[in-house]
Amino acid sequence: MKTFYTSLILIASLGLGACASQVPLATTYPITYQQKMQAAHHWDVLAADVADRLSKALSTQDPSGGKQILNVQGAKCCTVFNYAFHEFLVTRLLEKGFGVSSSPNVGLPVTYQTQVVTHKDRGFIRPTPGLFTGLTAGVLVLRNLAKSASPGPAAAVGLAAVGLDVGTGYITGGVPDNEIIVTTSVMSGDRYLVRISDIYYVNDNNRDQYIAKAAPPTRLMEVVGQ
Repeated sequence: MKTFYTSLILIASLGLGACASQVPLATTYPITYQQKMQAAHHWDVLAADVADRLSKALSTQDPSGGKQILNVQGAKCCTVFNYAFHEFLVTRLLEKGFGVSSSPNVGLPVTYQTQVVTHKDRGFIRPTPGLFTGLTAGVLVLRNLAKSASPGPAAAVGLAAVGLDVGTGYITGGVPDNEIIVTTSVMSGDRYLVRISDIYYVNDNNRDQYIAKAAPPTRLMEVVGQ
């Protein structure tokens, strides 16, 4: 018996030592929310938001309140997103009262670049807080409706609320593997005046809208006269 207890103590000690020597356990950040780009309208919304933030940031650097002349120099020819975002941003800057020049030599240059980030293995994604609670409430409401020939107004309101949460698209479904980072900068010479970065989810099937297509390879052929 003494030998048995001695063995248990030894095993427990080894176990504690192993726990103390393990690498740190993986944990996640507190839950946050990130919007998903799903329509060209969302690109316009981003352009309007960028123009608004540029206006506020540049106004603090110009106490007179005057609007600077800007020129948007994004590479609009490379991707579907870049072309649309360029046009939206020019429109939104004009609406904010900026002068926008088409000449790269006039005004402060506004540049933007888009980076696509693709994740291969996200692991387990936690559900939206309250999702299970909301679904449970919906099940309870449905159960009450099934048991009652004339459901009360509270049950009807509860069922409608659950339907609105799902139907309005607040929950967009699974988390995609692709994100984009859009960084917009305003330069004065070699100095950054304003720099804005935004991150969005994009549907995996729409990834190509944000990736520049490589130019087709060219071949040089030597023509030898006869």
